[in-house]
Amino acid sequence: MTRIDRQIAWLIFALALALYVRTMAPGLLDGDAGEFQMAAWRFGMAHATGYPLYLLAGGAWQHLLALVGIAPSTALNAFSALTGATAVALLYVLMLGWLPGGDTPRRMGAVFSASLLAVNPTFWSQSLIAEVYALHALFVIAILWAFRHRRRVFLALLVGLSLTHHAMTLLLLPPLLTGLFLQERRWWQSGRRVAAMALTGLLPLLLYLYIPLRSGPDASPWYHQRLGDETLTLYTNTWPAFVDFVTGRSISVGFYSPAQALANLGNGWFLWRLHLTWIGLLLAAVGLYTFWRGRNWPVLAVTVGYVLLQQGFNLAYAIGDILVYYIPLYLMAAIWCGQGAHTIASSFRFESSTDSAADPAPSAALGVWIALACFVLPVNLGRDYYPRLNQSTANTAQQMWDAILAAPPPADAILVSNDRNELVPLFYMQAVEGRGHGFTGLFPLIRAGGDFVDIGATVETALRHAGDQPVLLIKPMPGLEIKFDLTPGPDPLVRVNGLAADWAPPTQLDARFGPLRLAGYAWRPAGEQAEVALRWEVIASLEDDYTTTVQIFDAQGEKLAQHDAPPGGVYYPTSHWKPGETLVERHTLTVPAGSTPVRLLVGMYAGPELTPLAPGLEIAIGG
Repeated sequence: MTRIDRQIAWLIFALALALYVRTMAPGLLDGDAGEFQMAAWRFGMAHATGYPLYLLAGGAWQHLLALVGIAPSTALNAFSALTGATAVALLYVLMLGWLPGGDTPRRMGAVFSASLLAVNPTFWSQSLIAEVYALHALFVIAILWAFRHRRRVFLALLVGLSLTHHAMTLLLLPPLLTGLFLQERRWWQSGRRVAAMALTGLLPLLLYLYIPLRSGPDASPWYHQRLGDETLTLYTNTWPAFVDFVTGRSISVGFYSPAQALANLGNGWFLWRLHLTWIGLLLAAVGLYTFWRGRNWPVLAVTVGYVLLQQGFNLAYAIGDILVYYIPLYLMAAIWCGQGAHTIASSFRFESSTDSAADPAPSAALGVWIALACFVLPVNLGRDYYPRLNQSTANTAQQMWDAILAAPPPADAILVSNDRNELVPLFYMQAVEGRGHGFTGLFPLIRAGGDFVDIGATVETALRHAGDQPVLLIKPMPGLEIKFDLTPGPDPLVRVNGLAADWAPPTQLDARFGPLRLAGYAWRPAGEQAEVALRWEVIASLEDDYTTTVQIFDAQGEKLAQHDAPPGGVYYPTSHWKPGETLVERHTLTVPAGSTPVRLLVGMYAGPELTPLAPGLEIAIGG
């Protein structure tokens, strides 16, 4: 690589880093990012599959920047900006080696690839927060660089290290091995070289010993929280638990059926169009054609093979944040697009004179101008997504938890949320800032099993095991009063006093209503309003989310008032109700002045067709 190319690479790195730092999140985040900010600082455990290399490197980076007064949360966000910018610059270097011909077309193609990756919306977004995907992209590019230069042992080392960072690297192995065979069909016949590669690739996997070594309460207290007189232990140092953790089985992620995976094709195609636009797709097609025409089978085997495997995996993988798994696909597309831009820049030359006796030196290259026009794609992407991706003012998590801790909760409270992402900043404040010690944080699915299957089960489990620990919701969750006795706490907290089922209705009933039983009700008139409280017993599960209708009638059968509402709201709808539960539902109706209600009609329906759960129950008021 020439001096000019090194200068261009450094310039690309500086520009990408400036863009990412300018739009980077300034501090504490929720979700996985907040978890990494906390776990890396303590060199503790994060969620499956462990990410030991990221936590070690990120933690070292945090402690280094802490020496100059940069907060650990900000430092780990900056680590993603650094690795993202490095990946962009390294892609330029990789493409210079892959593209043939003169310096100008090669540099144009390489710059185009790098710029397209830099402003790819999903890659850009992951370079602004404490996440693992910018570093994973850097590893993929480094692996391709080692493959291009036939650095076999170094290639194996990079693969091994990448596997200790993200298991998605496994999908790169089959196309990579195919590419190695196409590069040198007998490379595997050297036993010494194969043994060196195997040993070099496997040794980094010892980093996974980080998990059992750093899983204890001293390093990872969030995995060992107080729950009454017990300890809620989320990881045990056993061989089966270790295997489940590093393979991701412990987080219960599954796969769609083949039919569902095929149905996801439309969404996959939409994402390709969104991130590349038709210009990018056309350039990618030109690049692929050029690789094929030049019989560059190793590159095609690695890039196309990887895209096919990763895309198939993405269609089948049942996970909420599947969008980030498309980053390697966009990276391969950037390579194809760079080759396409290079092909255009190397073609379509025209002469300044048609006189065969004249000096044949070309005056211009039409292809170069066409290729330059293609740069409108990354320019437009950067312009369009800058305001959407800019996280320089993202401080919601910090503000939320400052308000919660300022309320303040009782010193040993169990704090519950329906959203794991919301609760993660509590652990950061405890482990990094030294605030909020004594609080237990719970959320649905914090541990596998029925005790934490949803917010209702989670709060009930907290009440059952709390002992002398008060239980509070970290925010109002309208609808949970159907299952729990709730009272406002210091804003924004809500105190959970017990189960709503402890209330005994004044009028006892035994009315079967489909999979439910109406065990009693209360009629409480107050001026022109009346509250109706219904005590339900769940006999069997309900498949849909139903809406309850409560209607009152006078002696002549005229309807006086009606109130419809989904019992449990969005936090505990009927599809969450479990056999054996007792729930209390309340409705407030406006009663016309001078009227005398004598009869209630209670029913439930679902969907736009208003499909009834069962025939309505008619109840005499006071009877």
